[in-house]
Amino acid sequence: MDKNELIIGYFENSLSPNQLMEFENLLKTDADFAAEVAFQKELQTSLKKEERRELKSMFSDLGEKEVRPKIKVFQLRPWLAAASIALLVGLGSWFLFFNSPDFNTDELYAANFTPYDNVVHPIERGNELEDLKTQMFSAYEVQDYDMWFALLAQLTTEQKDDYFDFYSAIIYMQLDNHEKAIPLLQGYINNNGELDDRATWYLALSHLKQGETKESKEALRMLIEMESFKKKTAQKLLKDLN
Repeated sequence: MDKNELIIGYFENSLSPNQLMEFENLLKTDADFAAEVAFQKELQTSLKKEERRELKSMFSDLGEKEVRPKIKVFQLRPWLAAASIALLVGLGSWFLFFNSPDFNTDELYAANFTPYDNVVHPIERGNELEDLKTQMFSAYEVQDYDMWFALLAQLTTEQKDDYFDFYSAIIYMQLDNHEKAIPLLQGYINNNGELDDRATWYLALSHLKQGETKESKEALRMLIEMESFKKKTAQKLLKDLN
């Protein structure tokens, strides 16, 4: 396995024990390799921060219906260009099955599902967790899902934002309770939630986990037409399902 593939495998958590040993050895002995790994970690962090800024701006201007992600150009070292592109467009998980035509829906789901980060209510560490929303998203980040739902029940109707349904659905997916996740995601999409493209992606995955490939493919086609979140990953997944 070359260095590019090791980088991709590391960030996708798909390295075998031997490959992980090779990765860690290169990290200790190859200064250029270590520098590139550090560079990619910083890049991933900056992308998450940028997404948080963009979503914060999105929520502050609900009248703006057409939201398109900004195009970001990064100067990458030549030998890592392929790995960086794969990471940025979300194709990494597809490589797990590139040479395996006999995958099943459970495997595809496991390869593509990761919980959505808290990008709508970032927690500033060290600050007092005074309000319920901050406590809720703090619980979400540490995967204390019982606490999330207990705090959610304390909110009044006026205090509840529509994206609570989106994050509750992600939690149910984490708990493998797709019967509850699917209607929450569908309702959020029907109500034109600001994260409707993200919700459509997770709706496709939830149907996939349930073995409902027809519904999953319909959601993937909807996502592709949106021309935004995970478009290329959705195209690959749809191709795998056809």
